[in-house]
Amino acid sequence: MSYSRRDLLRTSAGVATVAAGAGLLSAEPAVATTEQFPKSSGSVRVMTWNIYKGGHGIGEGNLPHLLDQLVRLRPDIYLAVETYGSGEAIRRALSRGAGHGSYSAVQITDRPPGRDNLWIFTHLPIVHVYPKPTGGQTITDFNLGGIRVRLAAGEQLNAFVTWINYTDPWVGYLMDENAAGIRAGLEPRHRVDEVIKADQRQTVQLQEIVDQHLPAMLAGNTDPVVIGGDLNTVPADDWSTAWAGSANHFGISYPFTGTKVLTDAGFTDTFRQAHPDAAAEEGRTWSPLPTERLITPQRIDMIFTKGPLRVERAAIVDQRLRHHGPGTFYSDHAAVTTDLRVEPQP
Repeated sequence: MSYSRRDLLRTSAGVATVAAGAGLLSAEPAVATTEQFPKSSGSVRVMTWNIYKGGHGIGEGNLPHLLDQLVRLRPDIYLAVETYGSGEAIRRALSRGAGHGSYSAVQITDRPPGRDNLWIFTHLPIVHVYPKPTGGQTITDFNLGGIRVRLAAGEQLNAFVTWINYTDPWVGYLMDENAAGIRAGLEPRHRVDEVIKADQRQTVQLQEIVDQHLPAMLAGNTDPVVIGGDLNTVPADDWSTAWAGSANHFGISYPFTGTKVLTDAGFTDTFRQAHPDAAAEEGRTWSPLPTERLITPQRIDMIFTKGPLRVERAAIVDQRLRHHGPGTFYSDHAAVTTDLRVEPQP
């Protein structure tokens, strides 16, 4: 069996420790407890989190702690990545503890336990479950799926979860190796065109989703859309020339195209909408683990919206709950939450 660099680095992740934190990085530049940032009445909290091998990737006994954090965040819609056999445990935990009553669990990836990557969990009434994406070259139900829910005021919202392939060489590592060279007073190791090439697999997949699968699945439905998950690339706008002077960009900019596919199609990056200063709020999601704490900000887990949706708050969750004591975070990815409100239309 061959292993990517990411797989090899992951093998040592379970032994490192970090100081315990409070649980939620807010719109303010500070870490604070979840309770300090309650969701306002009438908004909907969408969350995406790659939980790393079904919550078992960090080690034995991790899943219950991960579920504690998930319940504490009380998502109305949870777009789950790397669910891998933990779907029912997640549904039960949310139903028992999140305070919204019973949750439904929609298995997106039609594979046996352990290979069931994508799920969606919600306590909201499900109006429609979209059929699998078909006819594409790079996208299957391992990469994309969605549902439509009814909100409390009667509006409907389309929610899609996605996982875009990791590729080796990975764009994040190439960027970081360049940053390390510059920091050491050396020339960047990789040419800009080499780094951009590493983003092309993600660009192709996102283009197929936007051009083919979302239109086919929505079939003319015009309700607002939210799509979130692990995109395995960084936001193109964050790495434009406008932010080259940011502390951890080292004067570098890259003309990335992956997430630009979404923004060019009218989608809004919700974290950046809530935190427009990319230098002040990096929003790193890869990775909370000390073995993968890179120099450059790797915001690879994102939530995008399209349609009349107002972003009220967006946050990155990458610290353990205090009562769990010291240790590594519960996943190699941070969680992302966004509070949204449907805007009234004339």
